[in-house]
Amino acid sequence: MPYTEPHSDSRKVDTQISQWHAQWVGALHRPEDLVRFVDSVECCTCNALPKYPDFPYQSAAMGQVDPGVPDPWFWKDDLHNEKRIYYTRVFGGQPGFISYYLLPAFIATNGEVADELLYYGMMTQESQQVYQAIETGGPVSTKNLKQLLTPDAKHSADRLLIDLERKFIITKTGITGRTLGTYSYIWDLVERWMPELLTAADKLGRKRAETKLREHLQAFGILPDSPFYVKVLGWKV
Repeated sequence: MPYTEPHSDSRKVDTQISQWHAQWVGALHRPEDLVRFVDSVECCTCNALPKYPDFPYQSAAMGQVDPGVPDPWFWKDDLHNEKRIYYTRVFGGQPGFISYYLLPAFIATNGEVADELLYYGMMTQESQQVYQAIETGGPVSTKNLKQLLTPDAKHSADRLLIDLERKFIITKTGITGRTLGTYSYIWDLVERWMPELLTAADKLGRKRAETKLREHLQAFGILPDSPFYVKVLGWKV
């Protein structure tokens, strides 16, 4: 579902959201349930963050999968590619999800502009190779992308892709198959795949975005001065 700006900026965080586990543990039986879960908590990881036990995570909410429902492994791919929830490793490199309501705030705080990184020499040669291959040849699968890289960049490709994804420069936009031999991510630029998200993030601005996230995450026991923002989200202080 394409991003649409909320009708009002006065949306309030549910004061009971810190009790998400009481509502959601064992409640995910099909992909639609995962969408409802992410839209409810607004952001989560796939597995628990040990130092932040109240931060929502998908594995706690998983229940028995309904008969005939696709393997939950593919939910993250299908729902992201359908633009229903956003899959990311922004949480300290750990996989997780963000709702489209909260996504502009994460982009405003964690997003980087590739051209600026290149101009100021803040992107390594290997990262440049990955970025430029996707910029000129995307959408492109991980397998095909690696064939375009030098040996050093190819060796580090998975790490480089995660780093660029955490900066909201690139994102996966599809998969190549559903078997071990064919499964691979397809990558493209965020600005090409969903430019409206970048526009919404620019409109929000970093200062307002930081305030929005700090207010929201207090419901999960993460105080405004928590090391979560530096150690997990990688904010600079």
